[in-house]
Amino acid sequence: MPRFFVERITHPAMLSEPESRHAVKSLRLSLGDRVVVFDPHESWSGEIESTEGRVRIRLVEKLARPQIPLVKVAAAVPKGGRLDWMVEKLAELGVAELIPIRFARSVAELGESKRKRLEKLALAAAKQSGAPVMQIGTERRAGELPGDAILAHPGSDAPLPAGAGLVVIGPEGGLTPEEESRFARRFTLGPTILRIETAAVVAAARLLL
Repeated sequence: MPRFFVERITHPAMLSEPESRHAVKSLRLSLGDRVVVFDPHESWSGEIESTEGRVRIRLVEKLARPQIPLVKVAAAVPKGGRLDWMVEKLAELGVAELIPIRFARSVAELGESKRKRLEKLALAAAKQSGAPVMQIGTERRAGELPGDAILAHPGSDAPLPAGAGLVVIGPEGGLTPEEESRFARRFTLGPTILRIETAAVVAAARLLL
């Protein structure tokens, strides 16, 4: 069934104007069609009971939310379309939050307008996959990360421990010695050097799947 996001579940549910246009104009839904409506906390099945103005949906049954481990990824920002791909795939997997990190050797940064665009990509991925909506944090410095976060490091031979909550993916130029010294816990993603977006998705997949 088509999935639609609302800021907060109400009875009946009212779609936003953009979501209403998508339902009626793009998907050509009409009265009686079954849909799923979700907010950051709940998901419901329902049926369309009005398409006049904003679409109104009669909620029928509360749905069980997928049981997904709480995983966050703190990563350097890759360039261009690689960033979009990373956000889309992490959101599909069910990552709770992507925290963009500015390392000393980072080559790209994340402005607020770009962050807002990524939020839309994450929402679209959640609608497609059935995962909760991944949050896109504001960009932080590496020094703001907690010391118990787990760093993906090519020099490590330790596997990614089960239940890890926050994994760190550095820039392709590597971390400075000072940045590395913050993270006593490190893990390997294999014998090859992965790009930022690949490393982030591989690490998240190992924890979530």
